[in-house]
Amino acid sequence: MKLLKISLFFAFLLLGSLNASAQQKGVGRFPMMNMDSMKIKLSLSTQQETSIKNIIGNYRPKMKEARDGNTDQTARREAMAPLMQAMQEEIRTVLNEEQKAKLDAMKANRPKKGKGARQPKQK
Repeated sequence: MKLLKISLFFAFLLLGSLNASAQQKGVGRFPMMNMDSMKIKLSLSTQQETSIKNIIGNYRPKMKEARDGNTDQTARREAMAPLMQAMQEEIRTVLNEEQKAKLDAMKANRPKKGKGARQPKQK
C-alpha cells in the first residue's frame, strides 16, 4: 500500500513536470497569447482585433531577425526595444481613448521582470 502511494505521488509529480515543460516559452508567444486577454479587457471590436493581429504579424519577422541575429543578451535587448516601442505605438493608434487608459492601467499593474524585479532573500 505504501509503495502504491509513493508510486502515485511520483506519477503525479512527473505528469505535472511534463505539463509545465510542454508550455511554450519565449518571446514568440507573448503578443498572440495576450490577444485573448486584450480582447476581453479592452473590449476590442472585431476590426480592432484584426488590425492588432496584422500589426503584430508585421513586426514578428523583424523581431525574429533582431532576436536571432544577436547572441549577446544586451545587444538583443537593444535591438528589440525600438521594435517593441514602435509596435506598441502602432497598436495604440487602433485603440480609442478609453481603451488606451485601460491598456496603460494593465501595463502599470503588470509584474516587473528582470533584475530589478527580484526581491531580496528573507533571512
